[in-house]
Amino acid sequence: MLDRPIVSLAVWLSKPIGFLATCFTVAAGLGSGALLSFNDHWALVFNLFLSIAAMLLAGVILVAGARDTAAIQIKLDELIRAVADTDERLIGIEDRSAEELELLRQDKAPLPPA
Repeated sequence: MLDRPIVSLAVWLSKPIGFLATCFTVAAGLGSGALLSFNDHWALVFNLFLSIAAMLLAGVILVAGARDTAAIQIKLDELIRAVADTDERLIGIEDRSAEELELLRQDKAPLPPA
């Protein structure tokens, strides 16, 4: 439900205009601090604003990254299916445990030279 707006926000923020908007917002906060002589109340509000903004941006980045990773995994699975001599066990490998991945890695590892 919120996937599209979050990804759209991530894309917009990654463009120069998004970066400039972020810089402008921080500059406006610092400017208001100068007008208020950087008093304790301003510092508390500005710190709270920056903390909330950082958490929201981290969430946006994580959601967008997870979406991109899922899309790449789907594409890789399709490539594995398309190639004739591939091991079908590799499809969906990203959902396996670390122990299973290590066993598969050892099974696929080239033999040491004799």
